[in-house]
Amino acid sequence: MNGSNQPDPSTTRLSPRKRFYMAGAAILIVSLIAAAMLYAVAPPPDSAVSQYSIADPRYQIELQRIGGNAEVLMAQLHDWFDGLWQGTALAGTVAVLGVAMAGACFFIGHYFIDDEPRR
Repeated sequence: MNGSNQPDPSTTRLSPRKRFYMAGAAILIVSLIAAAMLYAVAPPPDSAVSQYSIADPRYQIELQRIGGNAEVLMAQLHDWFDGLWQGTALAGTVAVLGVAMAGACFFIGHYFIDDEPRR
């Protein structure tokens, strides 16, 4: 006890609102740095891959004969989703997911009820 009414700085804690804001800022900074690094080291797209992908009209015709239009649509969706995790698209995916997670932290922090009164 030091005799004053000030609390001991070693026992004071950040409010949950400030913790969410700081977590959101940290997530945003780390994800954007990671996305920039991924974009910088991503190899160029391979032209041979596109030759045998869903974009080939012969493949689409055969796929439509076997499974119908729904199968072609599902193959295109699957091809798009697989493309999100490779090359420069991975950098964009990491950036978007990081911004979404940081936004969720900011949103929760904004609506979090503090125990201390507002000024």
